[in-house]
Amino acid sequence: SLCTGDSASKGALLLCVVGGRLSEGVNFGDDLGRLVVVAGLPYPNPTDAELVARMRYLDAAEPGAGRAYYEALCWKAVNQSIGRAIRHRLDYATALLLDARYVDDVSLSSRLPAWVSNSLVRCEGGYGQVHAKLATFFSRFIQ
Repeated sequence: SLCTGDSASKGALLLCVVGGRLSEGVNFGDDLGRLVVVAGLPYPNPTDAELVARMRYLDAAEPGAGRAYYEALCWKAVNQSIGRAIRHRLDYATALLLDARYVDDVSLSSRLPAWVSNSLVRCEGGYGQVHAKLATFFSRFIQ
């Protein structure tokens, strides 16, 4: 029933790793995906030989360019993860970014698209506060 968007479905949960097979190249628009959870910041493995070589090459051309590239890979992954569930102008979903750095560090949140960074809400009240905010968000879309 999930594949047909049957609203009588009880729902499902899909867990995957950012950068893994299910997190890239698959769209979960409309009723196929309404919530994305990103735990932490998905930086690539800093000891990956190809990444190290690329960063050294970039730094040789311009000091600091390697680190900028490394940061950009992380933010590309975050943005793509959010975009898996929001596929068009009328689609809706929410993303839980489970790391205080998303809101504490303005330079980090500025790497998100404006429509995402302008909607960031800090929740320090635990699960109850998060649940209430999610319920309020989704109540706007339920007919």
